[in-house]
This record gives sequence, structure tokens and C-alpha cells, in this order.
Amino acid sequence: MSNKPVFLLVNDDGIRSPFLGPLADHLAQLGEVRVVVPDSEQSWKGKSMTRFGSLRAQPVEGFPGPAFTVNGTPADCVNLGAQCLFPQPPDWVVAGVNIGFNYGLNLTLNSGTVGAAMEAALMGIPAAAFSTETKPEEYGEWVRTHAITGPDAQAMVNESCRRASEMMATWVGQGLPPGARLVSINFPRRLNPNTPVRWTTLLDNRYGPLFSPDNKGGWRHTYMGDTQSEGHAHADVTTVRLGGNISVTALNLDRLSFLPEQPTKF
Repeated sequence: MSNKPVFLLVNDDGIRSPFLGPLADHLAQLGEVRVVVPDSEQSWKGKSMTRFGSLRAQPVEGFPGPAFTVNGTPADCVNLGAQCLFPQPPDWVVAGVNIGFNYGLNLTLNSGTVGAAMEAALMGIPAAAFSTETKPEEYGEWVRTHAITGPDAQAMVNESCRRASEMMATWVGQGLPPGARLVSINFPRRLNPNTPVRWTTLLDNRYGPLFSPDNKGGWRHTYMGDTQSEGHAHADVTTVRLGGNISVTALNLDRLSFLPEQPTKF
């Protein structure tokens, strides 16, 4: 019986993500890989799940292990992949690599990539959510064509997946830090084998309107940046954007609630 870990690989960018195949190949060098991803892009879905309707898992070829696409959210993919599609749950859930950052409080809570990792954590499965900075022109190309073909794009994809696999190898051997149920990792665009890794906290940030008129009588999602932020040198956004380092943020869902020191009297 093999002692190699079993990875469930998911994402929110869907089956056409340029990171999916390379990351699956890298993880296959560490253990067994199962791929369960949305059949279309599911960004900004957070941890939402399909309550009504029927999910369908369709097998796909071309990966170093069993692979399925699902007509659902990233969290749907995790639950199906961990509980329904295979006889035993995985040892780890790996989400990403996401096309674009998922840092700061506002993006983290809305991210389908991080939401997938949260779904895993709720089932007691350790998880890591990986995201990477992309150039504006690369992200624009992805939105228009679901491809990234810039001259150095493949090198960026390969290095992100290599570093993600390298970090997973460390966590497989050591486990996540005490108290961490999942981790969120953000890679800078200028990533190389010597880029330092820094442990960080979430930047406490806010945003304003997320929708703008679409000239058709409706409203279209348009992220316009932060309206307010409170952070410090150890915040994830600061670490990646200003320091050019890899940010790793430990998250624990148990700490969402607290007892106020001065509770409201009713």
C-alpha cells in the first residue's frame, strides 16, 4: 500500500486554466492527483454551493490521474471530489493556481480559489490556495480568450506551479503550522527560485461599488480597487506588491467569532 499523499486539485478558473496541467504534473511527482474543476470560470464565487439543480461530473483526459469537470462552483468541486467521486477523501486539497491575486480581506472572502480551500477545511482536510500576479495585458487576454500567450507567460506558469509543488512537499512532510486550517499563498509576478517566502496577515481592506452600467440597461461587475485599507509591514498585500516576496497567510475558520469585552445589553 502506497504511503504517498493523495491531492485533490481544484480551481475557480476552470478546465482551460493554463496552470492546471502543469500543477497536476508537478503534484504527481509527490503523490496521487485527482482533478475536479468547474467546466467554466467561477471567479468571485467565494464558498457558494449549488443548492438547487443537478450537478454533473464529466470525466476528462490528459491529466496524470482521474479528472472531472463539474457544472458547479469551486466549493461544489471540493465536496464532490472529497465525498462523492472517489472511495476515500484526499489527504490534501490544492486550489489554484489562480490567475490574479487573492489577498487582503475583501478579495480573500470573495475568492473561489480560497473558497474551495475553506470547503476542504470545513471537512477537516488541510488545504492550500495558490494565486499569482499577472500582467494587465495577460489578464486581459485571459478574460477575452481564456488563454495567456505572452512571451514569458509560460515561464511564469511553470515557476508558479513548481514553487507551489515545492511548498506542498514541505507541508506534506511537516503539516500546516499549529492552528492553521488552511493557507492562502500569493506569488509575485517576478517569481524566481530564490524569491523569499514571508508569513503574513490579511490586509484589512474595503471596496465601494462593484458594478457599473453596461450600456444595456443593466450592471456589470467592475472591481475598482480598495476604498479603505489598514495594514502594516506584515500584511499580505504589502509583502507581495511592495516587497516582491511570496506571501503565505494562515487562516483558521474557528476564529470568525469572539466574545466582546463590552457586549450590548438587551
